Amino acid sequence: MQETFRGRTTELRILENKFQKKGFVMTILYGRRRIGKTRLINKFISSHDCKCISFTAVERGEAELLSMLTESVLSAVAPDLLGTVTFNSFEKLFDFIGKQAEKKRIIFFIDEYPYLAKQCPYIQSVLQKQIDTNWKKGKMFFIICGSLVSFMKDEVLAESAPLHGRSDLELKLRPFNYLETADFLVPYSNEEKAICYGLTNGVAKYIEQIDTNLSLEENIINQFYSIGGYFSDEQIKTVITNERQSPALYNSIISAVATGHTKNSEIASCVGSDDITYPLKVLTNAEILEKRMSKKPYYVLNDSMLEFWFRYVNRATSLINAEKGSLYYLSEVREHIHDFMGKIFEKMAKEYLMFHAGTGDFPLLTEVTDYQTSVIDEDKKQKQIEIDLLGKNAKNILLVGECKFKKSQFDKVEYEKLMDKIKYLPVSNPLVCIFSLSGFSDYVKENAQNCKLIGIDDMYGNAI
Repeated sequence: MQETFRGRTTELRILENKFQKKGFVMTILYGRRRIGKTRLINKFISSHDCKCISFTAVERGEAELLSMLTESVLSAVAPDLLGTVTFNSFEKLFDFIGKQAEKKRIIFFIDEYPYLAKQCPYIQSVLQKQIDTNWKKGKMFFIICGSLVSFMKDEVLAESAPLHGRSDLELKLRPFNYLETADFLVPYSNEEKAICYGLTNGVAKYIEQIDTNLSLEENIINQFYSIGGYFSDEQIKTVITNERQSPALYNSIISAVATGHTKNSEIASCVGSDDITYPLKVLTNAEILEKRMSKKPYYVLNDSMLEFWFRYVNRATSLINAEKGSLYYLSEVREHIHDFMGKIFEKMAKEYLMFHAGTGDFPLLTEVTDYQTSVIDEDKKQKQIEIDLLGKNAKNILLVGECKFKKSQFDKVEYEKLMDKIKYLPVSNPLVCIFSLSGFSDYVKENAQNCKLIGIDDMYGNAI
């Protein structure tokens, strides 16, 4: 049965616009594993009748890679030559491909390009020469795709890279936002869709593990807390060890951040290492961690699925293998789901505000971040201020927001605390937006008339 393709309409439109250009076109596509890059390109290819060479690089020796690519090339453009023609170098094979695309459009797609480039470091210079001397004269639509984000940034896109400046399109594929994720989860309530967004981080392959014929709780138990579940220890390793050589240290760093140790010194103490500067840089460059700047810089996990796994699944692996995972979830995890969702709900609110930026009563924002600072209060005591949402246009603060993903309504105490915090911000009369899973108390509805009160149904029903 053919799988349903959802979303990515913007990316498909961008690819199609480039495809319509005359002559040689090069596209570089990159993004985290499981995000849907290959499926996107396959969907794009399926809409065109021209010949297509599609090759997925693997971790093999140079000779085997050359043989595999040769087979892919001949199968696509000259099947009658299969078994009778060989090439003794990539350069000669690329010459052959270039000749096939001299007068007609041919798509040449190399998936998982970093595996090819790591095994054959000279390949980038060979491609550079081919593009500059031969391919530029033809009609090839050349696509390079890679999941090793740091490699793609440093070795393909960087100014020092041989292929720099040769691409017509550099496209970074990101996870689905909360609305796009919801398209996979139609039968579920909006609260359940939000939780699924948190559990999957909007990653296509992860979302597909959710069977909407089952309850959300059954899915969590089946996929996270059962033998054979998709989010097993081995699956997590493929996400984390993809780009690094010391998985134990990197796992420990991710676990430390997931469990609330976010500053450099806190992480180092938690993992028992004096210097974690380099692994933090690697994880940040790979976009698993994000470094956020404040008076004391701190780190957050970019992947909410990993955060859930390291906070709530990691310590239960022995119980899962003993077929006790469901009991662990029901007794130790279920009641904490709404706590876990706090930061994800803030992320959803940021997405919502950017959807609506410059429309209706919403100001045009260039960014929405969280905000932390220390101030001196009216009693001349130090006071810590934390704001969930700070919307800016350049340096100007235009919006302040608060988010609560809990089973009770946003009430008078929470409203007054928010208003008190706003007094200490360097801004007058910002738009105040309050996001709440369970709605708002009568007091808040009556006294927050100058605020925007946004419930979970508003976030799903009225988004652009």
